[in-house]
Amino acid sequence: MRYSYDTVALAFDFIDKIFFKLGKNNPRKAIYNLIPNENIKVLDVCTGTGSNIINLARKKSLVNITGIDNSQGMLNVGLKKIAKHKLSNIELLLQDATDTTLTDKSFDYAIISLILHEMEDEVAFKTLKNTHKALKDNGKLIVFEFIIPESRKFLPNFAFKLVKKVENKVLFPAFLAKDKDEYFKINGFKIDKTHKFQYTVIYELSKI
Repeated sequence: MRYSYDTVALAFDFIDKIFFKLGKNNPRKAIYNLIPNENIKVLDVCTGTGSNIINLARKKSLVNITGIDNSQGMLNVGLKKIAKHKLSNIELLLQDATDTTLTDKSFDYAIISLILHEMEDEVAFKTLKNTHKALKDNGKLIVFEFIIPESRKFLPNFAFKLVKKVENKVLFPAFLAKDKDEYFKINGFKIDKTHKFQYTVIYELSKI
C-alpha cells in the first residue's frame, strides 16, 4: 500500500461509506445476513476500524465478536465507536494476523475483508492458515474482496478505477487474476457459495 494504516485511520470510515453505501446492494449488509443471531463467536481478521463488526454487534446482540489488527491507530477509532454505542459483545485486540495468540478451533465464523489483495502470497497464506486454525472444524470463513466489474454501468466501473489508483500496481491485478478455488484450497478452505456485487464479491468458505 502507498500509505500507513495509522495515518488514514480517521478517514477510513468516510472512504468506506463512499464505496459501499449502495442500499440493498451493500455487501456489508450481506455479511451481516450470513451470520445468525446466536450464541456464537466471530473473528474479524485485520478488522481496521471495525467496519464489518460494529453494526454486526449492534444488530446481533447474541453474537460475541473479536476483531484483531496490527494497527493501533485503526483500533483506536474502532474503540471509540464501541464506546459510543455501548457495545459489550465485541472486543478489539492488537495482534498480527500472521502470528496470533488466539485459541485453536474457538470461533464459529471468521471474516477477512478487503485485505488479501494487499498482501504478498506468503503473508496472505499465513493469515489464512492462522484463520483456519482459529476456526472450529465446522466453522465458516467469509471473505469480502474486489472483483473486476462485469457490468458496463458507469458507477461500478468508475469506483473500480478509483480503487485501482490507490492499490499496489503489482499485487492488486495479480490477486484479481488468481484462480480463487485453488487459492483457498491450498490454505485449507473450499468455496461453498459466491455472492457478486457491482465490483466486489463475498465468498462463503468451509474448512476442508
